[in-house]
Amino acid sequence: MARSTAEGACALRAAGTTLRDPELRNPDYLAADFIAPGFKATALVKVPLVRRLMPRLFEAILPGSFWFELGRTHHMDEVLLEEIHGGAEQVVFLGAGLDSRAYRFRDELAAASLFEVDHPVTAAVKGERLEAIFGGMPDHVRYVHVDFNSEDVGDRLAAYGFDASARTIVLWSGVTPYLEPEGVAESLRWFARGTGPGSAICFDYLWKEMLDGDDSFHGAKELRERVAAGGEPFKFGIPRGESKAFVEQFGLVLEEDLSPEDAQERLLHGAGEPYGFGGMALVRNPGRDAPPKAGKLP
Repeated sequence: MARSTAEGACALRAAGTTLRDPELRNPDYLAADFIAPGFKATALVKVPLVRRLMPRLFEAILPGSFWFELGRTHHMDEVLLEEIHGGAEQVVFLGAGLDSRAYRFRDELAAASLFEVDHPVTAAVKGERLEAIFGGMPDHVRYVHVDFNSEDVGDRLAAYGFDASARTIVLWSGVTPYLEPEGVAESLRWFARGTGPGSAICFDYLWKEMLDGDDSFHGAKELRERVAAGGEPFKFGIPRGESKAFVEQFGLVLEEDLSPEDAQERLLHGAGEPYGFGGMALVRNPGRDAPPKAGKLP
């Protein structure tokens, strides 16, 4: 499931590179290269003429999917560069999947230490594609394998030279819905205690109402059914409007949380309607003077 989820998101990004508007176009020009060739639907995006038809096909199958991935890519790109320009010294791609930012932004990130963290199965797929694209594993990235549901992220990162006192930007894209609630909590506890003051983590998440079966949100029914049919239903969500209280349990500060409406207006300029059942949170670590509070998971 991890492999198909990563390839599905990557295929959406590849399809987005065909948009004519340069401001709207998906900036992930490496996405099609990260899809392995073969007899599967996602491989169709590797064919330039077919790729142009894919946005409509994706939207017909999973309404909101194409526009959500487009907005998420733009948003996390912006957050990454803003944090680097603001003084972040380390970048962690948490649940990296087929993320290409360490390679697309190699020059911009040259002064930072880069860590791609992922499950060994997904990491092996990524490694195959890196070998095919670059002729070997790029040496400017440290590749860290971890099972988010059973291993300590901080311990694994420390083994690869991660500096827990340095300001860090963590991108956590498309991961939280598939983790057990305690797995999400453990990762946020690590971020709160194991990154320097001023560090930021940007992640997307589902509203728990969608998780619990509310089909009133755009694209909810179609996505839930498709994920469940794939054998791994969603496991984690935050109740709508409660992201601030949720992250404060860990001594963290919610700096921004983009709703679907925010994403449609700010990131997509009204061009399309993204999924309507979650947010994209930017959370700040204020430092070790703000210990985690006691609280409940959603």
